[in-house]
Amino acid sequence: MAFTPDLPFPKSAGDAIRSKDWNDLITETKRLDTAKVERAGDTITGPLTVAAALRVNDNNVYFRSGGDLNHGLGWFGGTKLFASANVDGPVLWGNLGGALGTAPGGVQKIALAWDGNGNVAIGVPSTTLKVDIGDRIRLRQGANGTAGLWLYQTTPAEDRAFVGMVNDGVVGLYGNKGIGWGLTMNVTDGTSAVRSQTQFSSVGLYVNGGAVGTVAAVPYGIYVQGATSYGLYVAGRTLDAKLRTSVRSTNAVNTTSTAYVDMPNMSLSFTVPANISVPVQVLVQVNGVQAQGSNTIGAYFRLLIDGNQQDMTRHEFNNNGWELRGINLGIVTYLSAGTHTISVQWATTSGTLTCCWYGDSRQIMVVEL
Repeated sequence: MAFTPDLPFPKSAGDAIRSKDWNDLITETKRLDTAKVERAGDTITGPLTVAAALRVNDNNVYFRSGGDLNHGLGWFGGTKLFASANVDGPVLWGNLGGALGTAPGGVQKIALAWDGNGNVAIGVPSTTLKVDIGDRIRLRQGANGTAGLWLYQTTPAEDRAFVGMVNDGVVGLYGNKGIGWGLTMNVTDGTSAVRSQTQFSSVGLYVNGGAVGTVAAVPYGIYVQGATSYGLYVAGRTLDAKLRTSVRSTNAVNTTSTAYVDMPNMSLSFTVPANISVPVQVLVQVNGVQAQGSNTIGAYFRLLIDGNQQDMTRHEFNNNGWELRGINLGIVTYLSAGTHTISVQWATTSGTLTCCWYGDSRQIMVVEL
């Protein structure tokens, strides 16, 4: 506590120094030599220099005066918890957040900041994200040759993924379930892949949906494999063999119906997979068409998708049918998931309408775009 000498103080020339004055001075001098600083109930005016270690003995250091306990530094552990957690280490806290920074040449810069919502900003002034990092992140290679980021779920423990570089020279995203990598890029030959089996160096992008396939040395740009067949492979041009269907006949057929009827052998059905819709081009060709029975005959042809007319044409034949025609119908449209039926119907105003007299063909072609 503060030492207060008896009056008169300060002493003037000729004032007596009594034994009590002397004893109090020596006692306080000895105490300060042992206690160094002990001024309970008083404020130490700085600056204060500590030559050796400074211990607060499990207490906290508060940065503001009065009863403000919202800004401080302290050790927490054991039964002394911070936010109900046994930290067993130092905690720096503030009322609405805090920061770590530098001040080179007196210019203040924030390197890391956090706010009252638990958001952390690194290299950016503030954020509304849980973690917000400016510029780039470098993950240095460890002793085992691996550097990356693990993404975990608590349960089950094996449901996790790795983003980074592993010690076999591959960079990518690794899924723990199944065999092999989820997404990889080989830094040696520049190839990348989405795969569940062995990497193929001749493939730019490889996706394996199940069974192992052999790519051999064919340099596909993009190679997609399902359980039993290829879903997509690209080598310069795009080739999609997923939906290709047609029907074709060459036998001669005819009709005398004046109302639309189905053209024989000119119908087909196919199924679009669930949860998708596909753009398709439907083309119809009917060759060797002729109409006989009068000097002027009108012939009608129409294209149906699921019973709905999509395209039609009328041809007129003169001179009792001494003409051969080719009929073309077509449409580009989107088809939703499910089974669809493509068909062609025809009708005549009079006489007999015939096609494919001399082995000519009639056909429907459906191609997914």
